[in-house]
Amino acid sequence: PAEHGFDLLRTFSLPPPPAPRPTMACSTTARATPVVARHGAPAARRSTQNTRRGVTVPTRAVTAPSSASPEVVMLGEDLQMLSAAVAAAGLTEALAGGASLTVFAPSDAAFTRMCDDLQLSKEAVLGLDNLADILTYHVVDGTVTSADLRDGEVPTLNTRFALDIKGATVNGAGITRADVTVGSLTVHTIDTVLFPPWAAPAKVLTPQQVLAFEGWAPEVINGRLAMLGFLTCVVQEVATGHSFTQQFGENFGIFAAQVQLWAFASLAPSFSSNEGYTANPFTMEASRTWQEVFKGGPWGPEARKIFTPEVEQLNGRASMVGIASLIVVETMMGHALF
Repeated sequence: PAEHGFDLLRTFSLPPPPAPRPTMACSTTARATPVVARHGAPAARRSTQNTRRGVTVPTRAVTAPSSASPEVVMLGEDLQMLSAAVAAAGLTEALAGGASLTVFAPSDAAFTRMCDDLQLSKEAVLGLDNLADILTYHVVDGTVTSADLRDGEVPTLNTRFALDIKGATVNGAGITRADVTVGSLTVHTIDTVLFPPWAAPAKVLTPQQVLAFEGWAPEVINGRLAMLGFLTCVVQEVATGHSFTQQFGENFGIFAAQVQLWAFASLAPSFSSNEGYTANPFTMEASRTWQEVFKGGPWGPEARKIFTPEVEQLNGRASMVGIASLIVVETMMGHALF
């Protein structure tokens, strides 16, 4: 009966905050905390194994005894940070309303890894302005068990963005524990915190980090400038008969302006405040932010299979070699090649 089930998170209380630490890294201690029923007695559990698409996912059902008394109610073991985030975002009533919902719940270890990656403290995460948008992105309306998952997009309570289900993964995150029933919720624990596009705060990168010699930027930017320069040079040689070095001397101002423009355009996304809005062409395909940018435009999935970062890199290298060869040949000849 509903009156004897979980009054989920309605009486949620957090332990006193730990003493401040000098480090900015977020850490949560993953421990096997039993789900507490309304009388404070550990809930009865049963474990099964669910195998789907060749992936074995441990499953567990949780039921509560029919007695009643308020106690701390957790979403589940190893989900203390998520429970704290739900309370901080003011979503307790939404989850405790009795509606059937499915939660893809990041584990405490997933939150710890996210804090380390984004250089955020636990307090900073709980204080994010868009915390509610991030959390509702993990929630699907209705009861969706692991056996119900099918490849494709699944609408979320975020309403703007859907989750991408492929096999036993959600947006690439693995399901580590499935089909845990907590009141009216079906909870699947996942190993990664999911962010809707433009939602995650970005790592702060300095120009020195972006332009490091071993990084992606120097070759990509030089390759793009070389492709533009080589094509422009050949067209102008045919039109004017001037060699590459002559054109460079006659149009140095235009050349300098183009270098600055293309370098800025290539680097601009790196300094965005949104994680995932990467300027590195080799990581764009894995970015859900860029996938949203590409939707509805000419750069659909089929086009991106042809115009790949590897193709751009090859063309850039060929153009750099072409410019160097053109300068050597024209210097030896004493006039323009074309």
